[in-house]
Amino acid sequence: MMAHILINHAGKTKLSINFKIAVLYMNRHPLFSKFPTLLPKACFFTLLILFVPSCSDWFEPTIKEICSEKSEMCTDLSLDARCTPQRAEIIRLRYYNQEPANDAFKYPLLLAFESYLECVQEVQHIEHVKRKGKEATRLKGVITARRELERLARETKASLDPYLSYYHWTRFNDKEAFHRFERYVASDRVSDPELLVSLASVQIKSDQNRTVDTLYRALSLYTDSADIDVSIYHSLASIGLDVENYRMAYVWYGVAEKYDDRLPDIQRIQLGEKFSLPTDILDAVTGDIVSALDSSTFNAEKLKLNKL
Repeated sequence: MMAHILINHAGKTKLSINFKIAVLYMNRHPLFSKFPTLLPKACFFTLLILFVPSCSDWFEPTIKEICSEKSEMCTDLSLDARCTPQRAEIIRLRYYNQEPANDAFKYPLLLAFESYLECVQEVQHIEHVKRKGKEATRLKGVITARRELERLARETKASLDPYLSYYHWTRFNDKEAFHRFERYVASDRVSDPELLVSLASVQIKSDQNRTVDTLYRALSLYTDSADIDVSIYHSLASIGLDVENYRMAYVWYGVAEKYDDRLPDIQRIQLGEKFSLPTDILDAVTGDIVSALDSSTFNAEKLKLNKL
């Protein structure tokens, strides 16, 4: 998400302790007495760099401080102890986007309000025997979340931002938003593989060849194989079966086995036996794909996957 992680008072305490350690080290360590005056100072500042976090994190406000300074960012949300993480996410997004350059922050804000609304609606039904007043503040949170979701949706309906276009397509089945999203994903500007995976989920209903190309492109964008949803491999294997490309199905079942311990190899083995596939060659292709995924160098063209 776009929200900033705020440092708490414990972090500030740690800073002061580390600062004292650096000072004591400079004053007491006998090594410093053997060098000219300027060198201990240089070493001192080097120690500070090693001991303490970056200066930009030192004075970031806590949620309590934000609400004290900008009460309007907090007072329309429920104030009890429930749904605190969801409430904090909204407050951070509001605080760090007071003068936004564009609409991009509104996508995570929409998601934050959805999460917050789900939480406050759930806990609103919990009966509070001792503190009935909690129900009123939760109702306020529900009203605020619904109002803000409607407002943000209205404001972003025609946005060109791909994430907001995706939001309107998936939440409201907005066909124009989908076409904006599709045009963006078809460009060379995409760096988020999840956008391509989302597009593939629509393409698979009508064009399996385009789906394969889109998923291959998505795999080329991942920078860590651990982040890849194994369902991508299963989908590619299933497409291979559907189009009767059993070599492709065999290879992608093999890739899926490498990343999904729950997947038995029996289906892949039976596939190889039933269609007399060149399993030694295909196993080598599988190994090449896994190696490319693990090293973030996946390239379908270089791997010659079109020849499967």
